[in-house]
Amino acid sequence: MEEASSSSSKRSLVDDTSNPKRSRGLGLVTPNACTECRKKRAKCDGKNPCGRCASQRGIKCIYEVPVRQSKENMRHEIEQLRKHQLQTDRILAALSARGRADVVLDQLRRGESLDYISDSIEKTIQNNAPMDANITTYERMSDQDAIKSALNPAQTTIAAPLMTLSLNDAFEAGLNSRFSGSGLGQSRSQTGDMQSWQTSATPDSTTSTQMPWTSGSSSFDLGPRAEMPGFKFPAIGTLNDQITTHSEVNSAVNEARSVGQGTILGTDFPMEGQSFQRAGHIRSWTNVTDDAAFVEHLLALYFCWEYPTFASLSKEHFLQDFRTGMPRFCSSLLVNSILSLGCRFSTQARARVNPEQSQTAGDHFFAEATRLLNMQEDRHVMTTVQALGLMSIREASCGRTSESVFLAGQAIRIAIEMGLHTEAVQSLDGEVSLEEKAVRAATFWGAFSLDQAWSLSIGRLPRFSRDTNLVAKPDIIDHVERSSWIPYTDDGAGAPLERNCIQPSNVRSVFATFCELSETVHQHLYTFYSPGNNVNSKELLDIYTKYLSWYDEIPSALRLGQNFTPAVLFAHMYYHFAILLLFRPFIKLKFTESSVSPNEVCNQAADAISALLNSYSRLYTLRRTPSFVPYFVLTSSITHLVTLGNDGTDPEKFLQTLTDLKDMKGCHGFATRAYNIIRFLIHHWNVPIDVSAIDDTEIETDIVPVSGSSENPDDPVKVKLNDQTAVDVQNLCRPSPTSANLFCPNMQVTDWSTGIGPVQREDENPLFWPFPMQGKPMFGMGIMLATAGFAVLGSIS
Repeated sequence: MEEASSSSSKRSLVDDTSNPKRSRGLGLVTPNACTECRKKRAKCDGKNPCGRCASQRGIKCIYEVPVRQSKENMRHEIEQLRKHQLQTDRILAALSARGRADVVLDQLRRGESLDYISDSIEKTIQNNAPMDANITTYERMSDQDAIKSALNPAQTTIAAPLMTLSLNDAFEAGLNSRFSGSGLGQSRSQTGDMQSWQTSATPDSTTSTQMPWTSGSSSFDLGPRAEMPGFKFPAIGTLNDQITTHSEVNSAVNEARSVGQGTILGTDFPMEGQSFQRAGHIRSWTNVTDDAAFVEHLLALYFCWEYPTFASLSKEHFLQDFRTGMPRFCSSLLVNSILSLGCRFSTQARARVNPEQSQTAGDHFFAEATRLLNMQEDRHVMTTVQALGLMSIREASCGRTSESVFLAGQAIRIAIEMGLHTEAVQSLDGEVSLEEKAVRAATFWGAFSLDQAWSLSIGRLPRFSRDTNLVAKPDIIDHVERSSWIPYTDDGAGAPLERNCIQPSNVRSVFATFCELSETVHQHLYTFYSPGNNVNSKELLDIYTKYLSWYDEIPSALRLGQNFTPAVLFAHMYYHFAILLLFRPFIKLKFTESSVSPNEVCNQAADAISALLNSYSRLYTLRRTPSFVPYFVLTSSITHLVTLGNDGTDPEKFLQTLTDLKDMKGCHGFATRAYNIIRFLIHHWNVPIDVSAIDDTEIETDIVPVSGSSENPDDPVKVKLNDQTAVDVQNLCRPSPTSANLFCPNMQVTDWSTGIGPVQREDENPLFWPFPMQGKPMFGMGIMLATAGFAVLGSIS
């Protein structure tokens, strides 16, 4: 019996292995049977109709969607729905565009599938459109409407105040080419007003992703941004309102996190939740944390919100070496610098040294970067130049302008000493590779642009000669241009925001165009600050012409109607910021041979900055803005305040800028400093305006006593508004002994000594410094005088 049973068992085993059809593997099981087969408990082949139902008459083969689906099935279904929606929107856009409607209608009448029609439209666009036509597509028409509403303030601004120029003025200023045959000249209305630049330079209407902008006036709405009827702000980046349960929120967060990091950092980048066994190289890049997910999160925040305008690194080359652990285009110093900057865009407690104080965000990574920098014996390394630039940007965000200017100066000096501004042919290792050439170019132009920005902001000659030929800018690579951008942030758990629209990053075009603007700024600075050169009206208008030409020649993909990434909005703000500083010294003057009004140009530039910031707030909120934005807002606020003080106009624009600075204070420490500068100027200029409505206990003010009673001069005395402690506005924004006081309007007689007699008062600066507007040493007074090893002359026994 046992032998028979064993023989039968073996025979059964042989039969099973020799005849696979008798074995029901997982791949042969139909996951969802039709209702008829379920009733009969029969095997269903999953076809529609299935074989069993097809063989019987009068039987309908119906498949019911199972109540419970796997996450994989749901993801697949969502992707299919997104694809179908994108195809539908693309076809509808083509039907409404000139030149494509007839072709698409013929395809629909012939019964072509949506896939085929959508692919043919995409191929036509790729074959016919220029490379710079990488513009935004939308998954839902509601997204397009909401974004159009959010961009309306910026879209209705004018590109430049040409309405103040007569045709004769334009000819004299070298602008005559802009009125003959160009799209910009043709866009001038009969009244002479300038239509929006975005409208006048719209690409061919056959482009299916084009937004149908209409021109508007130069006025814009600065009212409460959350009260726009029919739209919810921020316009993009909000999680689905239909998600209600905690599990659904977690699922949406996880899905968004995967999409977000995959989009910003690349799909082959390790996602959150992976251990160092899969990404062990990260441990070698930073000693501050061993949390790979957190490092990836901070990297994504930086590349989402700050990169690439002042970036001195090439993202693609950096990430490649970061992943593989190679030190060629990546280093621990560079990684820690990026992470310290990325922390400024995070509200997570671990992004701060003190979880309760936003101003400590990234201090631990910055301290590690500083330690690594000080350990270097030779700083002539590209990654060191890149790190210095990023550390400078981070310090600018924090409001430590002296440190920022110093680090930026170190970056450009070392870049020049390394010869990064020249074309490299050979290195010590032989011929320079194309990769190294690209990174060298990015490193130099990032350092160059940052130096121009600081020189423009504080009023000085740049640290680079005037007429030297510069290395070519990094090449525009199409697949890099087409890489997607979406808003990425955290909600305390590291989740990015939902993808409401897909924006091509156009990252190389943004960087190249921004560098071209920096070259014009470079010429602007030499016109203003070269010794022996007295600025005249012709030179001023020549520089103005160059700014206008830059704006006119900007690629179509970077127009606000087509692209609205933070980097694009930032570049537009920087353009108006440069024009404002070009004319601001002359607001009390007029030109004798031109009708251009410097005061009017400044007001329009300030309006444009405010409008762009309004749109930025509606799109993304002001919680995450590039580091130099508070400096732009400070400059526009001063202009609005001057207009308010002289003309007594509606204070709404001015008050809105103060509110904007308040909104940015959690991300940028300089926003608080800028807010206090404005408050001091209101008092100093005696402008009749009440700001008590926007002052609250959340705003802190940095008051440094004249006597220097603070034990640590780097930690100003903190008081809160509306507290029992009265704020002495006269002591706001006083000089600090540890700062070059680049943004310090509150200079008093005791800050310097112009006489030759003895020191009269204890708080008087004992240094002999006859030129108050000249830079002076970082020097403490009061109790810090003895600590530094000094005493007032005549006090020694």
